[in-house]
Amino acid sequence: MRQDSHRFLVAYDIPDDRRRSHMAIALKRFGLRVQYSVFMVDCSPSHVLVLQRELEDIMDRDQDSVLVSDLGLSKTADARAMTWLGHSRYIVGDGTMIV
Repeated sequence: MRQDSHRFLVAYDIPDDRRRSHMAIALKRFGLRVQYSVFMVDCSPSHVLVLQRELEDIMDRDQDSVLVSDLGLSKTADARAMTWLGHSRYIVGDGTMIV
């Protein structure tokens, strides 16, 4: 794993079924789905720019909303930093890099 790898939380709100499906497919290539419209992505800050460009190509800026939040270095961001209510999903936190 790269030393500069960060964990990003990506959430989206897309009303169109087709675009929403394309968004999920694109994000599955980069990270893990933790909620229906929320993904965790571990990658370098420069690589997240590639992801953002791809998501911008899919979305309609007038109707869709995508949040990309940098949670910090992957090696220090783990499940203990998050509080789950109800059923939780597994989040990679042991140095594994998702690309």
